[in-house]
Amino acid sequence: MKYKFENNELEFSGKKIEFPNEIEEIKQNNEYLFIRLAIIMNSPVPIKDEDNNVYAIDKNGNVVWQIKNIPPEDNEEFICSPIVLMYVDDNNRLFVTDFSGRRFKVNLETGGIEITGITK
Repeated sequence: MKYKFENNELEFSGKKIEFPNEIEEIKQNNEYLFIRLAIIMNSPVPIKDEDNNVYAIDKNGNVVWQIKNIPPEDNEEFICSPIVLMYVDDNNRLFVTDFSGRRFKVNLETGGIEITGITK
């Protein structure tokens, strides 16, 4: 899949998509482009959805989902952190790592995440 991006704009499949923040990283599998937005450290203004900074774009250039980086229902003490790394494995699965060093497997249909380990 061919694409072009600059700052916060992605050109893909004949469409221009503008994101709320600069594009930091792009990965892909056979179905989607995965876009990770940059994190603005120590911003004086709270950034909406900063912890949900990964998107999936389908082959037609449509945003399919924005990652659902939310605390697990059974863990009230869980604190979400923005995603800082993405990895697509040989089975086309997407894994992400957050700022706290936790690794998650991403549900490619919904953008939901499931913790799989800690990297730090």
